[in-house]
Amino acid sequence: MQLWQDGLVAMLAAVGLASLMWAVVKAVLYAGPERRRQGAAALIPAQGDGELLEQQIRALQRLRQDQGAFDRILVVDCGLSEEGAKLARLLVKEDRWTVLCKMEEIGGYLDG
Repeated sequence: MQLWQDGLVAMLAAVGLASLMWAVVKAVLYAGPERRRQGAAALIPAQGDGELLEQQIRALQRLRQDQGAFDRILVVDCGLSEEGAKLARLLVKEDRWTVLCKMEEIGGYLDG
């Protein structure tokens, strides 16, 4: 019984140590906002009912938060239905760095 308990404690200690090491590596590799690329944007072409729109936006928001790869997420209306446009508007309201725009408006967001 003692051997089993010692093994369990050793496993938990190893997991804890690995978590601490990963936190240090992540802090060094993924430095904060100073690494953020100014003026860079991620584009999502949205069509139809926007079936995968929420998953795409959430994934890009995590990427922006964790790695600072870009400033803004542009959800481009490339033929959204009324239901898809409603979903896009709701998702865009949640994050000030996510914008819904038409194809003609992309240049205005990329220029500054």
